[in-house]
This record gives sequence, structure tokens and C-alpha cells, in this order.
Amino acid sequence: MADFARFYPRLLANEGGYCHTPGDAGQETWRGVARAYHPQWAGWPLVDAAKRRLGLRSPVPPAGYPALNKALGADNTLNTWVKAFYKTEFWDVLRLDEVRNQAVAEQLADHGVNAGPARPARKLQFSQRQLGYTALAEDGALGPATLRATNDCPPRLLYNGLVALRQAFYRYRAGQASPPASSPVLGLLTRLRVRPDASQRPFLAAWLGRVAALPFAE
Repeated sequence: MADFARFYPRLLANEGGYCHTPGDAGQETWRGVARAYHPQWAGWPLVDAAKRRLGLRSPVPPAGYPALNKALGADNTLNTWVKAFYKTEFWDVLRLDEVRNQAVAEQLADHGVNAGPARPARKLQFSQRQLGYTALAEDGALGPATLRATNDCPPRLLYNGLVALRQAFYRYRAGQASPPASSPVLGLLTRLRVRPDASQRPFLAAWLGRVAALPFAE
């Protein structure tokens, strides 16, 4: 079965350290935990305390990132909370310990981190329906039927479907490209309430890079 411990270093490589990029809807982030989306996360008081010790104020300028990254990276309590956050909020929510193929699980987990866990669940069911599991509802509920289909589907085909959907999602989100009007993929994106926003285009290369950084393996 898929193993969070194998995925976590790859996730951290994608997420990096401290960042506060203008225009990023997540605003301030540490190891990819976005303050705008998770303002109550227990790690923020430790981040704020480190900024005060270093004489830094938000938004922290890029010149302050190296010193702040060094201070935060040395805080074992903070980094334990980061790992627990990702395991609880994404890996466990998506029930990925019950998924057989590691690559499929990692694409689902990484997309959940980047776009919220409801979207990969719906994309998983959409991909399964495209592979012939038409009795499955596209409802985002990861019950026994969806998990059984996840493990019954040919893993390479399911992985390819998830990758294609992630790529289409990011290109559409960034206002770069839209599926044809008749495409079922456009219907899915509409149901997921994805709206094109050209202001997000600077992030497109990084989003697509996340997908490519998780190659298929049996």
C-alpha cells in the first residue's frame, strides 16, 4: 500500500521553505502551509516568534528569507507539526493508506495540498468513470466502492488520467487554455467551480512542475 513517509520528502521539495509572494492567494506560507487558508494552524505563533527574534515584519522581503528559513528549519517542534498537518489534512482525508499504487496516491495527495482535498477526490472518480466504472458517482465521497475501483483500475491508466486532469486544471485556472466546449473535462472543471484567472499565470510553470516531479512507478 502507499506510504506517506515515501511521499513526504517529495512534497517538501515541492513546497520549499518560507515564502510570501505578492499575488499568491495563499499569502504567507511555511513549507507550503498557507496562512490565508489555515490561519489557525498551531505553527504560526512559532513562525511569528522567529520573525520577531530576527527583526522581520510581514510581508517579509526576500532578503530576509535565508535567515528565517534557517531559524524555522531548526525548530523541531514546528517541523513535526508540518508533517502531522499534511498527514492528517490531506493523506488521511483522502484515505491514501488504502491505495495500492504509490504514484497514484502521490498525485492525489499533491493535488490535494495544492488545490484542496475535495478536488482530487472528484477527479479520481471522474477518471474512474472514464475507465468504465460508470456506476460510481462523482460525489467526492471516498467510500469503499471508490477505493475498490482505485485499486482495481490499471494503475498506469489511472495515473495518466489524473496527470492529464491536473494539467488541464492548472492551464484552465491560469487562463492559458480551455478544453473544448463539448469536452467532459470542461464540464468537470465547471462543476468544480474553477474560474480562469490570468493573474495566476506566473504560477503555472511551478504547478505543472509539481505534476512532473511525481513520475509513475508500479
